[in-house]
Amino acid sequence: MAMDRAERRRLIKELRKDYKVFAKRCLKIKIKAGEIAPFDFNAAQEHIHKEIEDQLKRIGKVRKVLLKGRQQGGSTYVAGRYYKKVTETKGFSAFILSHEAKTTSRLFEMIQRYHKHCNPLLKPRAGKDSAQGMNFPKLDSGFELATAGNKETGRGFTSQLFHGSEVAFWPNADAILAGILQTLPDVPGSEVVLESTANGAGGIFYEYVQDALAGNGEYELIFVPWYWQPEYRAAAPKDFKRTEEEDHLVKLCRNHPDGPKYSHTLTNDQLMWRRNKVYELKSRDKFKQEYPCYIKEAFLFSGRPVFDPNHTEAAFADCKVPLARYRVTPETGRMSLNAEGEFTIWERAEAGKLYAIGADVAEGLETGDFSSADILNEQGEQVAHWRGHIDPDRYGELLYYLGKRYNNAYLGVERNNHGLTTLTALQKKDYPNLHIEEDVQRQGGEKSMKRIGWLTTSKTKPLIIDNLASELRDGTSGIRNKDTVDECQSYVIHENGSYGAQSGKYDDRVMSYAIGKEMVKRMPKIHIPDHIIQDAFHSSADSTAGY
Repeated sequence: MAMDRAERRRLIKELRKDYKVFAKRCLKIKIKAGEIAPFDFNAAQEHIHKEIEDQLKRIGKVRKVLLKGRQQGGSTYVAGRYYKKVTETKGFSAFILSHEAKTTSRLFEMIQRYHKHCNPLLKPRAGKDSAQGMNFPKLDSGFELATAGNKETGRGFTSQLFHGSEVAFWPNADAILAGILQTLPDVPGSEVVLESTANGAGGIFYEYVQDALAGNGEYELIFVPWYWQPEYRAAAPKDFKRTEEEDHLVKLCRNHPDGPKYSHTLTNDQLMWRRNKVYELKSRDKFKQEYPCYIKEAFLFSGRPVFDPNHTEAAFADCKVPLARYRVTPETGRMSLNAEGEFTIWERAEAGKLYAIGADVAEGLETGDFSSADILNEQGEQVAHWRGHIDPDRYGELLYYLGKRYNNAYLGVERNNHGLTTLTALQKKDYPNLHIEEDVQRQGGEKSMKRIGWLTTSKTKPLIIDNLASELRDGTSGIRNKDTVDECQSYVIHENGSYGAQSGKYDDRVMSYAIGKEMVKRMPKIHIPDHIIQDAFHSSADSTAGY
């Protein structure tokens, strides 16, 4: 029986009122079995929907960062949401940008499927599709899809709705995102969803997640753990026994590190599915990357970390609360207690003890890299750390006083680039215990040449980094500073095979500590009379520092 006009209006209003109802009754998706079925939200999509709608009600727009595992329906949810909006709102356009061409094509096919199966009462007439787009002329609205490429991608397209898919895997991600977000009008009803699985502890997506966690800016985080997927289960045998690691995981999920809303009691069927997936991936760490359980785990086990994430996680447990922080005047070495000071100590120097310092030197610009120095005792344990922006020559003066405070510590300054300026300043002040390397040259007979400082090369860098990796593995790294461990976690292997900080992160602490470890191995094991050490140490103490 045909509906009258009033009934049609009532039905249209009912279907358009709520996206969840609209999705179930008007949209069709291809499920994992390959069949076409109504779009009924799964648990992950329910969570995403609740979080997005909550922000929309509070601030009148959506600015979300979506961190999730593989195949949890995030893109399906956002594409359906945007289809609803552009087919009911005049002048609204949506732009979707993905990390690779095949994903862009898959997302476009998804939108075409939405339109094909949509209820005729709500389906506007579409214009002629472009290669990667769909428009609705009477509404002056539509979709545009593209693949992230060069830095200018998306700059010429203005939209009210933007979905960045797999942002962590975009090339030139920071430049592309900056350009696109400038074209997006900051008006009520506008929406931005930056969605991705993790790709290491660095890069623009990682920064958005960290800012959202810290409450910086208007972007809020949505995290979706793997265990919310109802299909991520496998029948466990009757004699199923949990391993110690699985027992730990169950306890962690029950008392979730990211808060009670993620708390969950894992079943044996879920653990069995996890076992099967770990076997399939041939790596427990790979599973943690693809199917994270908590936010930190997502980044910790993704990318190509130089240091084993399990070892760096264990190192966090060995870190200690510092005794104090100080601000040091480079010209005089005078120290004053300061909660924001650059110099952190865990142990004060002891008379009769030997110490070594590893120093990484930066240019000194306020917006550039940091200079970093680590002081280690004879056992290779971190006792103090300095990090800040400082001119290379003044850094030499500062290192002079730090070395003096720690019993004329054996001082290894990286002599690459600006390090020569720092070493010159130390020589001018006659620092008595600088690391000296001896080169043997064989041009026209053997000839020995001594050079002060530590030279980092393609040969020496793997040497000190591999040594640090082995100590992290053995639990003997001696790291006390959580920030040093944090940098180790974002220290990666780049595509060209070189080692360094992930995009958006720093590695100065890694380098100064690795050099410091090498200095401990190389420093002369000499005995200095106590009265000399007392003079070197106590004569420079000051009451302001209490030290």
